[in-house]
Amino acid sequence: MDLFRAIVLGVVQGLTEFLPVSSSGHLVLADYYLFGGQALPLWVDIASNTGTFLAALLLMRREIAQALTGFFAGLVRREARRREGWKLALLILVASLPALIVGLALKGVFESINNPVFVSFGLFLTGWILWTTPRGGAKDVVGRVTYKDAFLGGLAQSLAILPGVSRSGSTIAAFLHLGLSPVLAAKLSFLMYSVASFGVMLLGLKDGLPDGVHAGPVLAMIAAAFVSGYLAMLWLFGILRRGQFRWFAPYVWVLAAWTLFTLR
Repeated sequence: MDLFRAIVLGVVQGLTEFLPVSSSGHLVLADYYLFGGQALPLWVDIASNTGTFLAALLLMRREIAQALTGFFAGLVRREARRREGWKLALLILVASLPALIVGLALKGVFESINNPVFVSFGLFLTGWILWTTPRGGAKDVVGRVTYKDAFLGGLAQSLAILPGVSRSGSTIAAFLHLGLSPVLAAKLSFLMYSVASFGVMLLGLKDGLPDGVHAGPVLAMIAAAFVSGYLAMLWLFGILRRGQFRWFAPYVWVLAAWTLFTLR
């Protein structure tokens, strides 16, 4: 893969991982229309997800530190289990279970239909999810979020295994339906992503670079995904505060229709 293609795909991943428009769908479509639609190798997913993981780690560093310290403190001290960090860690663990189970069970099935046609149908579903989402509710602190809320948010995240369905869109929408405030819904969604993406990054570090893949494009993709992902998260917080989350729906509907009508 040349450097230009790596940077473009990294930017696409960074922008669309956190905005509610489906990063997997955009990667498939960007590669199809710009670079001929060759099957993307596994290292592309690993490199681009590493960049967005590092962006989430930087922006959510306080919440991640709170959850980690709270969890380990709660393992050894009973009084620590009454603090917000312990509750936050357990919420993220509960929310991560459904996607982990569904992902391990069905990942191979949905990878086989990861093409522009199925992406289009997934984008139509994403648009419906976004358009029907309320502005949120009064649950603005971790203590008011229930484990049932977390589990249902995790079920929504498992929908993102379908090509074209937005992970951030489905999880944030679920949390808003459950009465969470927009900012807390986004923070929990980003923390859930961080857990999954950390696993993907570890997989890449364990396996190393495949034969014939040079470090230059990989590092360029990571950097592009990192910068664009960080900016996308900041932008999304502003959009949610203004109650404009649903206005991504027309964009994904137009993209889905355009894709179906222009397929070669």
